[in-house]
This record gives sequence, structure tokens and C-alpha cells, in this order.
Amino acid sequence: MRSKARQTTDIWPGFVDALASLLMVIIFVLMVFVLIQVNLAYRVSGQDATLGEMRQQLVSLTELLNLERKASSDLAADLAQISRELEVTTTERDDILAQLANATDALTASTAENAVLSEKQEATLAALEAARSRLDERLAALTAAEKNLAEANTKLAASETSLASTESSLAAALEKLAQTQQESVEANKQADSLAAENAASRAEILQMTKATTALRQRIEELTTLLGDLEAQATRDKVAIASLGKSLNNALANKVQELQRFRSEFFGRLREVLSGRDEVQIVGDRFVFQSEVLFDPGQANIGNSGEEQLQKLAVTLADIATKIPDDINWVLQVEGHTDDIPISAGRFTDNWDLSTERALSVVRFLASQGVPANRLAATGYGEFQPLASGDTDDARRRNRRIELKITQRVVAQ
Repeated sequence: MRSKARQTTDIWPGFVDALASLLMVIIFVLMVFVLIQVNLAYRVSGQDATLGEMRQQLVSLTELLNLERKASSDLAADLAQISRELEVTTTERDDILAQLANATDALTASTAENAVLSEKQEATLAALEAARSRLDERLAALTAAEKNLAEANTKLAASETSLASTESSLAAALEKLAQTQQESVEANKQADSLAAENAASRAEILQMTKATTALRQRIEELTTLLGDLEAQATRDKVAIASLGKSLNNALANKVQELQRFRSEFFGRLREVLSGRDEVQIVGDRFVFQSEVLFDPGQANIGNSGEEQLQKLAVTLADIATKIPDDINWVLQVEGHTDDIPISAGRFTDNWDLSTERALSVVRFLASQGVPANRLAATGYGEFQPLASGDTDDARRRNRRIELKITQRVVAQ
């Protein structure tokens, strides 16, 4: 009984260790949060101090700008005053020059009367010397005024340069102030975001634990499903191979059956059209020379041609009733011409003529009871010759109508 009591009381040290570990984790998290808050507070306080310094610099730059503007206005007033004095001096100079010219004229006029008017000449000379003295003084004043004007212009240009530099510094300071304010706002937002993230991270850990468990279960289900799919794929490959083999066999049977009916059709045509040099067998097709069916340069079938095609239509209609419906066959009628270009008439070129002749044969066979859905017309012009060369015999052989039973491709 005592041993059992000891065993029941031994769980408390482990429980205490677990509580101590949990408490240490909580304290660590709180320390991290406090350090983050202290760091943010330090950054915000540093930004506030920087913001205050920027405001002081802004005030100083504003005062400096006002002083520069006042100096610029004073220089502008001085410049206006100097300009007015220059205008007055210029006017006085012009008056003195006029007086000097008048005095010179008077001196020249009184030369003949020098003896009589000597006293008057002396007075005039004295006045002239006085006028010259005043003129020299005005010229000296004018030179000084021009010098002052140049200095004023130099000071004005320097003031404008300094003003532009001050305005640039002020704009940079304002931009830096706005950037500092934006950084302060972002820092506050970051502090709020960190607090929210700290609260949301615990819930996210719990959700991730649940998601991990569900993901493991889903992986096990997908593994099982993948095994089933691989087995089904193996069975499908075997079935597809068997189906392809069966399809190839069926297609070969249909081709052989079509070949049998084609052989029967050609055999009966040989009997019907035997003894005619204008009709030849070339490979798997019958070849009618165009002269048998058409007049030169025409696409309308002649009387003798209709007789030949009637025999063909009867044989083809009889064979068509024997061919099973599941065999997709078609009688292809191909028109060919020689290489002599068409110079006049209703046909544009040899393509047009060969196509119209093939269509005439197809329409005639359809009128004789051959199913229209088993007929096709094609024109090749002079581009598929049987005989090479430019002799009359070679060209006669190339002017032809070919008939061929072939398999029709049906869209699936």
C-alpha cells in the first residue's frame, strides 16, 4: 500500500517541470514582445527628434529666405534710384553739349569782330570753361553711377543665385520632412501589425497543426487512390491494345471487302467496255480518253459518251446495291487536260475545263441512278500527265477522265 501511494505522488515533479517549461516559454515570448516594443519606441523617439531638428532647419531656412527677399527688394530699389539719376545726368549732359555747341558757333561768328567784342569773347570763354568743368563733373558722376549700377547688378545676380539655392534647400527639407512623417506613420502601423501578428500567430499555429493532420490523412487517401488508378491504367492499356487490334482487323476486313467489290466492278466493266482502245485500265482505275466523252474544248458530254457512261452507270448501280452500308466508299471522277493553254472561250484555264468535265460525268451518273453521296469530282488540269513530251499522241493520252473506287474518310 505504501509503494502504491508513493507511485501516485511521483507525478507532481513532472507536472511541475511542465508548468516551469510553459512558464519559461511564456516569459520568453513576453521578453521578445517587450524588446520589439522598446525597439519601436526607440525608433519612434529618434524619428521625433529628427523631425524636431528638421522643423528648426525649416524655420531657419524660412528666415534666411525672407532676408534674401528683403535684400533683393532693397537692391531693386537702389537700382531704380540709380537708373533715375543716370537719366537725369544724361539729360544734363545733353544740355551742356548743346550749350557748348552754341558757344562754339557764337565764337566762330564773332571772329571778325574780335577787336570790338574781346570782352564779350573773354566772358564767353569763361562761360565755356565753366560749362566744360560742369560737364567733366557730370561725366565723373555718370561714370560713378555706371560703376554703382554694375555693382548693383552683380549683387542682384548673387542674391538671385542665393535665393534659388535657398528655395532648393527649403524644398529638399520639406521633402525630407514629409518622408520622416511617412516613416513615423509606417513605424506606428508596423507596431500595431506586430501586435496583431503576435496575437494571430498562436491561432495560426493551432490551425497549421490541424491542417498538417488533415494533410497527412489526405496524402494517405491519395496514395491509396493512386494505387487504384495505376492498376486501372494497366487494365486500360491491355483493353486499348486489344481494341486497337480488333479495330485494325475490322478495318482490314472492310478494306478487303471493298477491294473485292472494286475487283468485281472493274471485272464487269472490262466485259462491258471490252474491245475499245479509248478505255484503258491503269492500276486501280479506268481511264476514258476525253475524245470518247467530249468534243474538243467542251465540257458537255456527247451522244457516244452518254452511251458509254450509261453502261458504266448500270454496272455501278448494280454493284452499289451489293456493297454493305457500313463500307464508306466513293467513286472519284478525275478530269485531266493537256498542257496547251486555253486562249478563249468560257473556261478560264485548264483547271476550270478539267473540273467542269468531271462535274458533267458526276451529274450524268447521278441522273442514271448512282447515289449522289457516292460520287466526287476533281479537276487536275495539265498537272498530272500520264505521258511526257509535247507530241500529239502524248497530249491525247493526257486528255482523259479517270474513275476510281476508293474509301471515304468520315469525321468521327
